[in-house]
Amino acid sequence: MPYHTCPRCGLRTYAISGEECPRCGTPLGAPSRAAARGRGWGPDASADEPQGVVERVLAVARRELKMDVALLSEVRDGREVVLWAVGNERIPGVVAGAAAPLRDTICQRLLDGSIDSVVHDAANDPRVRDLPTVRGTGLGAYIGVPLTGASARRYILCCLASEARPDLAERDVRFLRGLVESLRPAVDRAAGAA
Repeated sequence: MPYHTCPRCGLRTYAISGEECPRCGTPLGAPSRAAARGRGWGPDASADEPQGVVERVLAVARRELKMDVALLSEVRDGREVVLWAVGNERIPGVVAGAAAPLRDTICQRLLDGSIDSVVHDAANDPRVRDLPTVRGTGLGAYIGVPLTGASARRYILCCLASEARPDLAERDVRFLRGLVESLRPAVDRAAGAA
């Protein structure tokens, strides 16, 4: 998937021409900023709110990686809390507001370096198969990348699949890293409003 630069906000991100910029909602390859504003994108559009921005990015991640759920969670007070989630309901319980003790999550293993960004077959991987969040959800595959916000808050963008995914590769991790960086302004705005 190629990089594109948004003509409105200047964000350089992975996207397909014709998709919307994950930061501001402007169609990539749009003829002009005025045309984009005329279709409901712009500084006053609700899509510029953190929730709209994050949900668009999560939808892109889920679609492009062919995963069942994409989510952004925050690590706080020894727990992982789902802030936003976009999915098809094949993995139950992964919704905004869901939380688990951090020690019970794959994301903890990512943060402490026990695993890399990809787990191809969670049910059979001895590093994660006994975690309650793997056993309880029937999780098949995981890919995730961390993000530290401006206020030193810790976030994780991850995608989950209900089946094993041996095809997930380093290119997919790079794709997620590009997406998580595009979320930084929205996450910082949301943290400032909290």
